[in-house]
Amino acid sequence: MFHGIYTAIITPFRNGEVDEKSLEELVELQIAAGVQGIVTCGTTGEALLLSWEEQKQILEMCVSLCKDRCQLIASTGHPSTTETITLTRQAKDLGADGALVITPWYVKPSQESLYEHYKKISETVDLPIIIYNNPTRTGVDMSFDTLMRLASCKNIQGYKDSASCVQRISQLKQYLGSRLSLLAGNDDPFAAHLGMGGDGGILVASNVIPELCVELMKAWTEGDLPLFRATWEKIFPLLSVLALESNPAPIKYAMHLVHGISDESRLPFSPLKTSTKEAIEIALNTLGLWKPLASVRER
Repeated sequence: MFHGIYTAIITPFRNGEVDEKSLEELVELQIAAGVQGIVTCGTTGEALLLSWEEQKQILEMCVSLCKDRCQLIASTGHPSTTETITLTRQAKDLGADGALVITPWYVKPSQESLYEHYKKISETVDLPIIIYNNPTRTGVDMSFDTLMRLASCKNIQGYKDSASCVQRISQLKQYLGSRLSLLAGNDDPFAAHLGMGGDGGILVASNVIPELCVELMKAWTEGDLPLFRATWEKIFPLLSVLALESNPAPIKYAMHLVHGISDESRLPFSPLKTSTKEAIEIALNTLGLWKPLASVRER
């Protein structure tokens, strides 16, 4: 059900408020580039720094923009199963095509608890669910066996993987076939993820290079390996530098340079280090997306 390039869209701010005009422009940019879908209010969208009202505002807006044009996946994960169900039900009612549900963070649930958590959500809300496993952020790694058990839940339709073991993708593909859509959660191992049997990715860099990410995916699905390799080698330096500091500060700076959108984030995000800014500038300049001014660069 889920395949191709999905952009984990940033949440642009201006003077502390959600910048609706810039958000609309960003979504239109993604749709024009041919992405398969948009993911709202995830890590890249700074969901934990948004109020419930702001999350609803963003979701309503993006659902309206994406309707009949591309898929809209709402990030609805919460440490509480009850709250996750409430947010997932809201996403369904507002018209989302699916929900991205990260494993509960901080509470460190057992594997049995993870199973019961996702099973309850799947049984309660009739909306396609993508499990999101990101152990570096949540402190818990969903096991292969737990994933296999959850594959029997009909509304669980996908798995986003940000764990360090890409071999798990091949294992899941071997045992589950096409039962779950297998999506990469980190940009820099995306090529390896596809090679292991993945179906696509929920990416950060596609905010700023959606056309190149779509071109990469198209080359892979069409078996054009020379083009795939050339495109990957072209974009990999940017993917690498966007991981130098915690997401989404680097991608926001890249979007500021290329599209003039404010790179404003909310605390506890602080301004990027000068060295990180310079690395992003070099990568964007190499891609022909940004050219340094003759005068002193903005800092």
